[in-house]
Amino acid sequence: MNIEQYLERIGYTGVPATDIETLAALCDCHVRQVPFEDLDIQAGVPIRLNTAEFFDKVVIRRRGGYCYELNGLFCELLVQLGFRVHMLSARVANGKAYSPEYDHMCLAVEAEGIQWLVDVGFGDFSLMPLKIDSSEVQSDGRKEYLVGKLEVEGKEYYSASRWNEGRGMYVPQYIFSLKEHELQDFAARNEYQQTNPESHFMKTLMCSLPTENGRISMINNRMMYTEGGQKREEPIMDEIHRQELLRKYFNIELDAVFKCAVE
Repeated sequence: MNIEQYLERIGYTGVPATDIETLAALCDCHVRQVPFEDLDIQAGVPIRLNTAEFFDKVVIRRRGGYCYELNGLFCELLVQLGFRVHMLSARVANGKAYSPEYDHMCLAVEAEGIQWLVDVGFGDFSLMPLKIDSSEVQSDGRKEYLVGKLEVEGKEYYSASRWNEGRGMYVPQYIFSLKEHELQDFAARNEYQQTNPESHFMKTLMCSLPTENGRISMINNRMMYTEGGQKREEPIMDEIHRQELLRKYFNIELDAVFKCAVE
């Protein structure tokens, strides 16, 4: 892996060290510059769990990706920079239930003697590392989070929850344990995500980035803009319009035919 190319891709200009300041800056840069997107799945392009392929896609071709790609690649960068990093299996919240193991990948990173939850591949999540073993409210400057222990199905997990203003409560985003995993442990679920008709990624085209005061997302055939808590939508008129939007807002050049193509 060419570290200089990777740091240039995410817009990091500092001198990396194995401290929380560096980790936070890397995380923030990554989330702001690399879109969370499933365009390959929607175009029928296979995603293989291979960091060299992740690097080519994200750094060389300046694309985004989904959790296994983005967190898998970021894990490799952090390891090469000298951080102690573990891949973790996470189960995504769905009402009061949770998805199967390996449905999501997040990272546990040690910095300054503290374990931090790092996730650059969940879409709308914290821009900053979150302390894992902490009962305090944590903020990334935009939203507030809690990371606390939770028993589910007789097993102990940690829950990553985000404050929901409308509901007046912290809402779980996903649960995870601190068991260490390898990239290939996620192979079966990665296959499911891109081939099973019931997969969220098979059903929904998405491409999303945070903005200075909100978020911009392409969801199937609509663009969604959030700014200062205000939301607006606009339709994607045709596939030429989609390519223009991908180029304008996400810096993605991609000539592909998607499952949800506008007729």
